[in-house]
Amino acid sequence: MNAQDLEKHQWENRVIVIASPTFGNSQAAIQLASLKVEAQALKERKVIVYHVTNSGFTVNFDKEVLVSEKSESAITSFNVSLIGLDGTEKFHATEVQKAVKFFSLIDAMPMRQREIKGNNKE
Repeated sequence: MNAQDLEKHQWENRVIVIASPTFGNSQAAIQLASLKVEAQALKERKVIVYHVTNSGFTVNFDKEVLVSEKSESAITSFNVSLIGLDGTEKFHATEVQKAVKFFSLIDAMPMRQREIKGNNKE
């Protein structure tokens, strides 16, 4: 997966990238499961979830494996990152994180605060 795959989300979506060497990685499976049960909360926060491996990637818990034209590097271990609307990395960890961790980070972001205020006016 290359940066262009993520660039299309800039200013539209926040992105959680779960990286693991293979789709069978146990940490990635746990991370995906903890986020999947929070699908509505992810949608409210405009979050897209990518699971990236050395053989391809999936988007938003879909089973279809997509292959990027160019792979930037080999993934050697599990990690998870949060990319903000501006396209910069806001958080990175090498251990599984609870969904609430991402939500608290996102909800503290200035752009998210404006979204919340805008939704309360309706």
